[in-house]
Order: sequence, then C-alpha cells, then structure tokens
Amino acid sequence: MNTEKFFEGPGASNMSTYVAEIAIILLGAFVLGYLLRSLLSGSLKSKLSDLESENSVLRSKSKPEIKQPEAMAISLEVEAKLKDQKREIEDLNTRLSECYAKRINVENTLSTLQKEIEKSNKEPVVQIAEETPADAATAKTSEIISTSIGGQIDDLKKIEGIGPKIEELLNTDGIYTYKQVIDSSVERIKGILIAAGPNYAVHDPSTWGEQASLAYSGSWEKLNTLQEELKGGKRKG
Repeated sequence: MNTEKFFEGPGASNMSTYVAEIAIILLGAFVLGYLLRSLLSGSLKSKLSDLESENSVLRSKSKPEIKQPEAMAISLEVEAKLKDQKREIEDLNTRLSECYAKRINVENTLSTLQKEIEKSNKEPVVQIAEETPADAATAKTSEIISTSIGGQIDDLKKIEGIGPKIEELLNTDGIYTYKQVIDSSVERIKGILIAAGPNYAVHDPSTWGEQASLAYSGSWEKLNTLQEELKGGKRKG
C-alpha cells in the first residue's frame, strides 16, 4: 500500500485552500467588526454629547431667576414708603380726634362762662329791652338745632355701644338723631368721647354709623342681626 500517496492524496491541496479561506473569512469578520465598533462608538459619543448639551440647557432654564440688587433695593424702598404713609395717616387721625376733643373742651368752657354771665344778669338791675348778643346767639343755636333735627329726637341708645351717658354727650355736642350720627365722622365722635374722659375714650364708635343707617331706614330686623355680631359696639373677634 502506497502510504505516501495516502497522506499526499488529492485532498491535501484542498485542505490548504480550505484553511486559507477560513483565515481570510475570519480576518474579514475581524476588520468588519472593528469598523462597525468604530462607527457605533462615534455615533454614541455624538448622541451622548448632544444629550449632555441639552441637559445643561434645561438645567440653566430651570434655575430660579435671581433678583438684581437694584430691584431688591427699589422693592425695599417702596415698602418703607408705604409703612411711612400708613404711620402718617394714623398720626393724622389721632390729631384729628384730639382737635375735636379740644374744640369740645373750649365749647364746654364757653358754655360755663355763658351760664355764669346769665346767672350774674339775674341780679336786680335795670332791664334792657334790647336783645343782648348772648340771647341772640342762644336763639340762633336753638333755631339751628330745631332745623337740623326736624323737630324730633331719636333714641340713640338703640345703637349698640351708646348708653344714657354717651347719648347725653352726643346731645351736648348737637347730635340728636340717627341722621346726625350717620353724617358725623368717626373722628368727631371719638373726639367727643376723648374729651369726656378715659371712661368714655375706650369706646369704639366705628359701627355706630352703620347701625344708625339701619335704624334711620327702619330696618330693625337687619339691625338686630348686626347687633348679634357686636359686643359693646365692636364686632366680636
């Protein structure tokens, strides 16, 4: 048997060719894999860079805007001016009440002097037929009161917060009717109470005009409903 031909038979050259072809295929696959890896890596890197840029933009937009120092300074200045104006209004209201109180004190002093003059005039003296200035002033005052109240006097005690003493104080100052309470400012009535002393100055007349308006229009049920929400003339709570 020819062993040399057995090993170097017709299939020997085909085996070499087959191995060479396998090597070429593997090399081609390696090169192709490398190229695909390079392409995919570059594409992924590009997309990653785009995503990072987009994320950076979104973060910058989501950050709260920081006020500039000048804007903050202007805001603080405006707030300070508002506080000053509110304080000034409160001071003016207080001064107005004090002015009313001083006016009432002066009128009370004048009334006392007039009574003393009238008392001294009652002594036996020669009567003068002519009307004195004091009599003329008294008559004029009576005429003004009669005209202003329309010939009637309302029961001011129906207003929550007004008792007999405060009603007397209001009458002394020329306030006899609900209409006159409506027309009188809160500062004027406060001035009357302050002039009467600390026992009356503590009362709050802020709702008296509202109550007087309901009484003046005859809305007694609404007045009763409102007074259920009041305590001493002030709203509860």
